Amino acid sequence: MKTKLSQLTQWLLTTVIAMLGFSSCDPLDLPVMYGTPTADYQAKGHITDEEGNPIEGIQIKVEAQTYIGQTVEPEVVYSSSDGLYTTKKYKDRPILYLHISDIDGEENGGEFEEMTINLQELKPVLDKTDADGWYIGVYNYKVDFRLTKKSADNE
Repeated sequence: MKTKLSQLTQWLLTTVIAMLGFSSCDPLDLPVMYGTPTADYQAKGHITDEEGNPIEGIQIKVEAQTYIGQTVEPEVVYSSSDGLYTTKKYKDRPILYLHISDIDGEENGGEFEEMTINLQELKPVLDKTDADGWYIGVYNYKVDFRLTKKSADNE
């Protein structure tokens, strides 16, 4: 009786170990991914005057989220001749604010009022074109600005 129980136990253990071994021989070589998904954040858009004409040379200061204790100079970009601007892509750091300033005075259509926009109030669009693995893509903020000219009493 003891021999039969021992043989049965050996047979069961052999069968279980063999099944576990074969299940680990999966033909799919899935990559192991640790951590959390990542994304980039970017803002782009047009800057125009009240009549819809593009304004060149408008300064856009980008204030992105920083980590505790980190100080980062804001990125500065300028609008092109067709009024377009595009910020760099910020990896895992949402853009918080865009500060718009006319720094060239009367050039390029006159002097315009400054603006600040809080991007946390907007919903970005996720572009998954370059998504791969745990990189989910780029969150794009499409922000167009229609600037008003400075009035004589505001100067």
